[in-house]
Amino acid sequence: MLEPETLDTLIRAGLRRSPLSVLVLDAELRVIWVHRAAGGPGPGIPASDRAGRQLGEVLPGLDVGLIEQSLRQVLLSGQPAVELEVTGQRPGHPADGEQVWSCIQFPFGAGADGRPAGVIHIMREATERVRAQRRLALADEASARIGTTLDISQTGRELLSVAIPRLADAGAVDLLTTVIDADQATGHGGDETLHLQRVAVHWPADNPNQAEYLRRYTWSRSSPSNLYERLAAGSPVFLPDFGTMTPEQIREVAWGTGVDRMLAARSAGAHSLIGVPLVARGAIIGVIVLFRLAGSRPFASSDLSLARDLVSRAAVSIDNARLYTRERATALALQRGLLPRQVPEVPGLELAHRYVPAQSAAEVGGDWFDVIPLPPGRCALIVGDVTGHDIRAASLMGQLRTATRTLATLDLAPAEVLTRLDLITADLTDEETGATCIYAVHDVADGGWDISRAGHPLPAVLRPDGSSTFLDMPPGVPLGTGLAGTPQYRTARFEVPSRSVLVLYTDGLIESRAADLDAGMAGLAGALGTVCTLPLRDACDTLLDTLAPSPADDIAILMAQMS
Repeated sequence: MLEPETLDTLIRAGLRRSPLSVLVLDAELRVIWVHRAAGGPGPGIPASDRAGRQLGEVLPGLDVGLIEQSLRQVLLSGQPAVELEVTGQRPGHPADGEQVWSCIQFPFGAGADGRPAGVIHIMREATERVRAQRRLALADEASARIGTTLDISQTGRELLSVAIPRLADAGAVDLLTTVIDADQATGHGGDETLHLQRVAVHWPADNPNQAEYLRRYTWSRSSPSNLYERLAAGSPVFLPDFGTMTPEQIREVAWGTGVDRMLAARSAGAHSLIGVPLVARGAIIGVIVLFRLAGSRPFASSDLSLARDLVSRAAVSIDNARLYTRERATALALQRGLLPRQVPEVPGLELAHRYVPAQSAAEVGGDWFDVIPLPPGRCALIVGDVTGHDIRAASLMGQLRTATRTLATLDLAPAEVLTRLDLITADLTDEETGATCIYAVHDVADGGWDISRAGHPLPAVLRPDGSSTFLDMPPGVPLGTGLAGTPQYRTARFEVPSRSVLVLYTDGLIESRAADLDAGMAGLAGALGTVCTLPLRDACDTLLDTLAPSPADDIAILMAQMS
């Protein structure tokens, strides 16, 4: 039993004046004295009513089992316990959410058996510190895991993967259809209807997703609801007691398909809800809805704050993905507008072509191809590649394609065409920009090919038996050197067997970060052997699927089969 003199000594030593909450317990863990700091856990215990109380009576709402386990270890070992954290809720304040206290325990005195006569338990509020740590941890995880791609739906799934289970048990991300479709405008006026579509949903495996979660739905001011009003204003919806709401109360909050979704979520076990609008650059782009399921405590105001921090980060990544999708679509439209819409029919030749933009760039590239009929009974095939991926590359590509068509009408030899094109390129560009090109003229009468190249990959010939070869011809320098009067290009004459295919292409088909040029050309030769029996258009597609399923550079292919 703790001697009164020992307890009085401890109190006089300063425990009564401590800014922290203090409990003094005997060796049987009976509370014999309590000092509750302002805002500390548990009710104040009058001095006349303190003897013999159990710890759970003094600290209601806390994890008393963890505290008692640690106290027994202190009494057994005689060593203090530091950095013990316990959680719980303040009685009567459920909206405050989970509270955290940092605890120190140390023994004092000595009993008849030489073991400690008691233990002192000191508690300090640590909720804000722990919440700040949670915010930092969540922010770090969000930075690492959200926005790893420029795919809108994938970014929505990444957002849920961070929020669940760290913050919630289940959830969904809904985006405006204008965002999904990458429209120019994503904002809304006060009288506009908001059309949303679910792009990501996360629900435990034993709670099957509801079919209506996958449909488009609308929120409209013509059928007002609290949920719409708050979303349109960019404000969150906080329903910690969602599970106890009646269907009528839910209809007051939501409207139309929103009611169906909320009721479906509740039938799947949701009892607490947070909805946070996704706002980027001042415009509403969607909403994330998070749920707590049976077995979890309701959301608290601190959870709402954490959710808003997380969503504000994710909204920027989602909007970046939207901007990328829109700019890429614009760039591709511009690029395709500069390329021929169709190639002319050429007697004695079957032609097929493909242009595939790089998947990793939103800007336009400079690859191009063309087919130009020439008199009498001849045609020119051109494939070129301007360096860079920006509007300058696309502009130069368009100018060179126009210049090439003009030069072709002069009926010049391929080497002479490239010589003049070199001077034009030099006038249009700086030292850092240039282009490669291959210019091939076919004479239907004799079946021969006159070809010249300017730093471009070698043309390939695929024979009917599946064998292939690369034409051996002078390389020439890339266009743009502008060395007037200096022979830079030569025309080579080739005879290509009947039913063989001449394959012209840009370097995106054979170059990659994982392999050198020789390996790329070997890969092309191998792939050509697998397409010899396919129709020409299918052969183009198979080459692309085999050699560059996710191209890092633009690719142009032009194939010509002799009859």
